[in-house]
Amino acid sequence: MKRRDFVIKALKGSVIASIPLSLSSFNLKNKKVEIGIVTDVHQDIIHDGFSRLSFFINAMKKRSPDFIIQLGDFSLPREQNQPFIDKWNSFNGPKYHVLGNHDMRDFGYKKEETMKWWKMEKRYYSFDYNNFHFIVLDGNDKNPRPWNGYNRYIGSKQKLWLKDDLKKTLKPTIVFSHQSLEAKGGVKNRKEIRNILENSINKSDHSKVVACLSGHHHTDYVKSINKIPYIQINSMSYKWVGDKFQYKRFSPQIEEAFPNVSKTCPYKEPLYAVLTLDSEKELLNIEGRKTSFISPSPNELKIPDAEKINPTISERNFKI
Repeated sequence: MKRRDFVIKALKGSVIASIPLSLSSFNLKNKKVEIGIVTDVHQDIIHDGFSRLSFFINAMKKRSPDFIIQLGDFSLPREQNQPFIDKWNSFNGPKYHVLGNHDMRDFGYKKEETMKWWKMEKRYYSFDYNNFHFIVLDGNDKNPRPWNGYNRYIGSKQKLWLKDDLKKTLKPTIVFSHQSLEAKGGVKNRKEIRNILENSINKSDHSKVVACLSGHHHTDYVKSINKIPYIQINSMSYKWVGDKFQYKRFSPQIEEAFPNVSKTCPYKEPLYAVLTLDSEKELLNIEGRKTSFISPSPNELKIPDAEKINPTISERNFKI
């Protein structure tokens, strides 16, 4: 794997999107928070998950962000995955986890088993770092019946906790989840959750929530709803294309060991993001990366709307 830096800009120059929330609404000192973010590595689907994660961890060791976080669909507690989790734990700074739908149920594993293996004490939680408050949600509560497929819901107990947590904090807040709180196919009761976020008001009558970040959808995307941006971070590893467009790119040994890798369009280089929160400049910056597909690409496979499938995490700069 080539060790080139594919840091990109979404457009030439700075791209500034206005979020109508001023940090002057909060009592802040001039401090930055820098966060390394990765999502949807899918160690149990992609054949080279260890080398992809190693690329990220080695970069973070050099960069020394304040903390790192993975947004789910990470790795199941299988014995063969021990080197993978050891690599994650080799980062010396704080490390945080978000539970994804593929981090449980697959291969018969339970959520509690994965949490124990990750050393994740609570499935949803919050913490402060410098001037900011961070919330991690678990979007895998049981959906009301009838329901088929993976759960994607935030239940009553977690909703009450979220309301109380937002009520207590006086800091601008970032929310992390695996499934989107905005997009179709995300958290089923996402409108209800967004209403909680929008009604968490500070003394200046602004929402305390600065932004929401998620994975799950393997796409590079942002949409603002009622003054809160919902940012989807692309997968580190691939775009899922399913049975119809599956293609065997790798050796028979790899294809046999990872039978679902043929149902993906893998990214040539690993994707990750670095989020910087700057309370002095009132900026939220996402530093992105760009790579290409391991051939054949979605376009070569003639997948509908292939031009919308990109192996990219765009740089985004929000004035807050």
